[in-house]
Amino acid sequence: MNRLSTLILIGLAGLLASCGSSVSSSTKPGLNDVYSMVVSPTQFTLNAGDWSSITATVDLSYLNETPKPIAPQPTIKFYSSDARVTVSPAGEVCAGQWNTEYQVCTPTATLPTGYVTITAYDASRNVTGSTLVSIHPRAAGITLNASATSLNKSLWPGSAQPWPSNTTGLLNCVSQNNQVQYVANPVDANSNGIGSCSVLPQAAGCIYANDYTWTVTDTNVATVSDFGYVVARNPGVTNVYATLNGTRSAPLAFVTCPPSSIVLTSSAVTGSGLPPVSSSYPYTTGDLTLIKGDQEYLTATMLDTNNNPLITSPLNYITSNPLTGSFSTTLQLTSTLTANTAGRFSVIVSCEPGNCNNSVADFVSPAGPSTGKAIGFGYPIYSNVIGATVQGFTGSTVLVTGTTLTNGTTPAHILLAYDSEALTVTQTVGLANTPNSMVVAPNGAKAYLGSSAGLMVLDLASYQSTIQNFSIVGGLSTDEITGAVLGVSPDSRFVLVSDVPNSLVFLIDTTGTKSATRYSIPGINAVTFAADDSDFWIGGTSGVYTFQADTFVPISSINPPDAGLSTNVNALAWMPDGQSYFASGSQLFNYSTCDNQNPKPLAGTPINLDATAIGGVPHAIGLSLSDKLWYDYAVTTTAQVGDQTVTQLTFPPLVSGGAGDVCLSTVTVNSPTTTASTLQSTASQVTFSPALEQEFVTGVSPTNAIAESVIHGYSLAVPATATVPAVPAAEFTLTAAYPIIPLSGGVLNDGRKLYIGTNDTTNGAVLHRFDLSTGTGTAGTRTEDASTSVAVVPNFVAVVPK
Repeated sequence: MNRLSTLILIGLAGLLASCGSSVSSSTKPGLNDVYSMVVSPTQFTLNAGDWSSITATVDLSYLNETPKPIAPQPTIKFYSSDARVTVSPAGEVCAGQWNTEYQVCTPTATLPTGYVTITAYDASRNVTGSTLVSIHPRAAGITLNASATSLNKSLWPGSAQPWPSNTTGLLNCVSQNNQVQYVANPVDANSNGIGSCSVLPQAAGCIYANDYTWTVTDTNVATVSDFGYVVARNPGVTNVYATLNGTRSAPLAFVTCPPSSIVLTSSAVTGSGLPPVSSSYPYTTGDLTLIKGDQEYLTATMLDTNNNPLITSPLNYITSNPLTGSFSTTLQLTSTLTANTAGRFSVIVSCEPGNCNNSVADFVSPAGPSTGKAIGFGYPIYSNVIGATVQGFTGSTVLVTGTTLTNGTTPAHILLAYDSEALTVTQTVGLANTPNSMVVAPNGAKAYLGSSAGLMVLDLASYQSTIQNFSIVGGLSTDEITGAVLGVSPDSRFVLVSDVPNSLVFLIDTTGTKSATRYSIPGINAVTFAADDSDFWIGGTSGVYTFQADTFVPISSINPPDAGLSTNVNALAWMPDGQSYFASGSQLFNYSTCDNQNPKPLAGTPINLDATAIGGVPHAIGLSLSDKLWYDYAVTTTAQVGDQTVTQLTFPPLVSGGAGDVCLSTVTVNSPTTTASTLQSTASQVTFSPALEQEFVTGVSPTNAIAESVIHGYSLAVPATATVPAVPAAEFTLTAAYPIIPLSGGVLNDGRKLYIGTNDTTNGAVLHRFDLSTGTGTAGTRTEDASTSVAVVPNFVAVVPK
């Protein structure tokens, strides 16, 4: 607004006021009246030749009440402590000289040094108030840097940090709750620097740090004070700006350090309801032995790239068996683990891009230009793995179905549900189609059965079977999801179906939109999911493909990542430490979960394993299709920690050297331990028991299958129960009552019972049960303890998780 318009409006306001009622009052103060002057703003800054209005109000307080403006307000006079700054009767402060009409403000040849005091005075009540104004040349541009000496080092543990001594040596990022002062460097129209008032002696026209308006673009990453002190909050990058009377600086990034490692520790649940903070309750990274109903605190200690403590959320607590062990949040980095049923499971914590340690764009910070990846952003981070064994017994339901009835010719349209303990039929379910596969969701709620005529879904609460035609993105309403079910994600949300004859793959989201995405990919016959459900990988004749789970979008430029390398993939396995997964095909390959384009072939002759099972960390095992050898690969990564007890008094406990960024970790796959198998036929299914750390051959290829009187297995190690073979890392056999050809099978969560379906011309279709909880553990001492004839060829046998 120009000065003439301002005066006209003031005149109109006075005219309008004169038309109202008049109020007279005495200016003589009462006995208990206290008057005060309030001037606003209390401090401000001006470019030379600019002007700005201030306000002055006289308040009255009676008997110590809250001061209130008096009415009408008296005439206020204004005075300046420096003749180079003038004030109009209306309180308009000119950074220079007003003309007689108070319409033109002209800068003076010289500028004041430091603050000029503007005083407002009410003569009738003898009260004054003041404000401060600093005058400086107009800034044509502003750049920023940072003072490394302003780092509050007292918040950093230890004394071995490479502390910078000047701004050029500033750290690449600042740890959480630490601060750095950003410094503005303004120049005038001639590119001459305008001095800071913090430099003594002060120069004329200098600028105070709080003359600027300091802002950051993302207050979740950092906050900034009126004096330019930027405090690190949560990992990320934000731009810092300083604005001075309309001139905005060029941005300079501030980086709150990203996480680099997570160590997961457990501790006993105490009566206080909070995790212990005393060394009398030791923290441990070792395995847990629990009974049903037991609880443990699981605390994540996160360190940033400067090796300093970091608290950020959300972190994802992951269990390999959500039915056996579940979590409830206790504190920001602590969850309570509850043992629900008997069995064995593993626990990790992840920080996954998407909701934790997201990628950031390239930036320029006081330390210089950099990329987010160079600092450590955008990497998935997994903790060490803690194993847990819940002792006890858990019964379940065994599902049996197949492609034909026992006469061998009539297509099967039934599914039988058996009680795992009595081995009697509890449910007979009619199916709309002949199944070609069956997979039970990890949460035990549903079973998915594939067919050439549509996907069947069995509700395991009501035992109602329905044809599920999830809407196919880009498809017609009459399109069907055909093919074999290959897998269900750990959270039971995603289902993968492969129709090999038609070279189609269906990725199904069973929740939310309940839709499917269809891809044309030939020969897909294997899938593995990340335990945190972030990504999944599918493999087949043309290699391995990576997808983002919640969107079904192929990971950028990885489609497929290894064409011509790990072809004819028949098995995939994700390591529970999150660092890598294995693809078995023409060669056995190890992939980093965040570097899918660089698979590493394992040393030795090409290995085509029938399956790759996870025997806890750090092992990947399988049975070779070609030479009938058990292969046991020991896997070590820099993300693992050994068993240790942490007794520091600090909370959460500071443990270094544990987990870390996946792409920054080193994965080493040792040469395998090989054990000859006496298996007479080619294996088609291998079932792993986490509770026993054993693997069983539960299916063989029907082509040229040879009946045997044993079930083959492999023991990874000898657990404390001593119910496995006495020699660890060796093949063993379970004695059958008569020669059988295994078709399919499964094992209880608690590892007590193994169920295998067979069919032959002598004995017909039979469901066998082996008791794994008795015996000395030597080969051949454990035999089947029960069997029953079934009305359908048991091509598909599954134990429902409980």
